[in-house]
Amino acid sequence: MRKYTEIEAPRNLEPGTKCYSHGGCQILVSPPYGKEGWHLSISHKKRYPSWDEIRDAWYELIPNAEEKDAIMYLPKKCDYVNLCYTCFHVYEKPN
Repeated sequence: MRKYTEIEAPRNLEPGTKCYSHGGCQILVSPPYGKEGWHLSISHKKRYPSWDEIRDAWYELIPNAEEKDAIMYLPKKCDYVNLCYTCFHVYEKPN
């Protein structure tokens, strides 16, 4: 189990969003909101987060994650927005 440190979350995030740091990664965890399920974003200032970092953050920071399917997807080019070039998003898969 990795050690995640809760840090102050940036303003203007979905209600209930928490922010963590670990090993140079910053992780935002947003609870279900509206019709959306859990959302996790993970970034690093100097590199892409590794698959192990993404996986471990999901399973350790999302409640009951072992019972949920999660997805990472690439939207249509016209819908693509990336404010941080080293950030990945993981979403709870809709039923």
